[in-house]
Amino acid sequence: MKFTKPLAFLLILPIMAFSFEVEFNKNFTKKLPHDTLNAFLKVSISDDSEAKVSERLELFNEKIKSNNKVEKSLGSFTIRPEYKHSNSTPKIIAYIGELRYKVDSVKAKDIHDFISELTLLKKNRDTSVSVNNLSWSVKEETYKKTLDLLRLEAIVWGQGYAKTLSNDISKTCTLKTIVINNEEQYLQKSRNIMFSASSRSGNSIPVPEANQEKIKINPKYVLDCE
Repeated sequence: MKFTKPLAFLLILPIMAFSFEVEFNKNFTKKLPHDTLNAFLKVSISDDSEAKVSERLELFNEKIKSNNKVEKSLGSFTIRPEYKHSNSTPKIIAYIGELRYKVDSVKAKDIHDFISELTLLKKNRDTSVSVNNLSWSVKEETYKKTLDLLRLEAIVWGQGYAKTLSNDISKTCTLKTIVINNEEQYLQKSRNIMFSASSRSGNSIPVPEANQEKIKINPKYVLDCE
């Protein structure tokens, strides 16, 4: 009997490739030194005549507008009557006028000199010059520019991470999406200070110490690896 050799069979086991997504968040932060001193200024005058109040407030207003060392914004000018009720009948006993501005400067000395000049115009007890919320901040332009740089850093980092991950796991990883929609601002402001020329004998203003502001973004990354 003749036997034939068995046929050789090549068994091929397919290696199943698989793909997956990588999803995570990462923080990016930058610290900016405070560069602008901010304050809210209020001049208040009381007099028995509306015209007198207006005239006296205008002296302060002209002084404020003539100063070119500080930036002024949010200016407002109001005069209101003060009533006294007698036998249920209201009677005007005075007029109170208020002049308000927000002032900014990169130099604390300019703010100090500006307020000192205004207090020299104060002649009567019925006049007060107040400075509220004296604090440091970062210029809006600087803040926005730094935020743009943080976004760019986040994009470049994501692209670099996709390449690094590809090499580490021997797969092709691509950056699918980056979502940067949750920006956070951590403001380390100096404490607020109120200064009133009507209650202080000197013109010295206690300027707070400048600090730093932390800007943070927390982008979400999605990577495809296959």
